[in-house]
Amino acid sequence: MPRSAPTPCRYPGCSAVLAVPGYCETHRSVIHRDYGQKRRGFDAEVGFYQSRDWRAVRAAHLTTHPLCVACEAAGRVVPAKVVDHVQPVKEGGARFDAANLQSLCVSCHNAKTARESARRRPIPR
Repeated sequence: MPRSAPTPCRYPGCSAVLAVPGYCETHRSVIHRDYGQKRRGFDAEVGFYQSRDWRAVRAAHLTTHPLCVACEAAGRVVPAKVVDHVQPVKEGGARFDAANLQSLCVSCHNAKTARESARRRPIPR
């Protein structure tokens, strides 16, 4: 099978030639860093989740509720890694109310977040 032609680095002004399209080693980390900074600036909730108050509430909740409630309901015993808001903060859920918090494993949290995002997303016509 023929090999593909060498391509230049996608970073503007870089003259590095690569065997695989993309960014050279020098610019790959710059692109990932810039993406992370833009993402953090876009999501207003990131500051809240990095706050000292939230970290303390999260740690206390995981100490008292160490198992994933969704897995527990399905008869599995899985340690929780995420403290989730039952009613999302973006939809008016209380940030620090213990009644609005639940412990979830990463996969259950990702599934719940995907369902919530799909519910919010408008249907294209």
